[in-house]
Amino acid sequence: MVHYQQQMQKVMRALLPVRKSALTVSECELLAHLYLQPEQNTPALLSQGSGMKKEAVSRCLKTLYEKNCISKQRKETDERSYQLFITETGLAELKKGYESILQPFYDLWRSSGKDFEMFLYYADKLAAQMEKGRGSADEDEVL
Repeated sequence: MVHYQQQMQKVMRALLPVRKSALTVSECELLAHLYLQPEQNTPALLSQGSGMKKEAVSRCLKTLYEKNCISKQRKETDERSYQLFITETGLAELKKGYESILQPFYDLWRSSGKDFEMFLYYADKLAAQMEKGRGSADEDEVL
């Protein structure tokens, strides 16, 4: 297992963005959720959809608001709640951020072809199992 963990670390390092974006990966992820699912535009729904903790979502949203990437609008039905919307600045930053984030994926895909596609296929299956709560059979087992 140690060997596989080390190999996974190598792959993950290869997938890290080479050039820096004005946005973090987490900020890009939240903007992408707002772009792809505009109806899921509350902090709670973003936390649910992304799998990020509410505190992390709050920090990212604060930064995105300060960077003028999102706007907020209070809900008429509940004064405590608000909806989030991606701005033109947010769309432009999302495009730049994802170009930076996805470039290592495309590079590895071009160099590895079907092997990388299979890796992504199984990573997707594992993530789905983890979301359903079946990904941790023996949490206490280390070796």
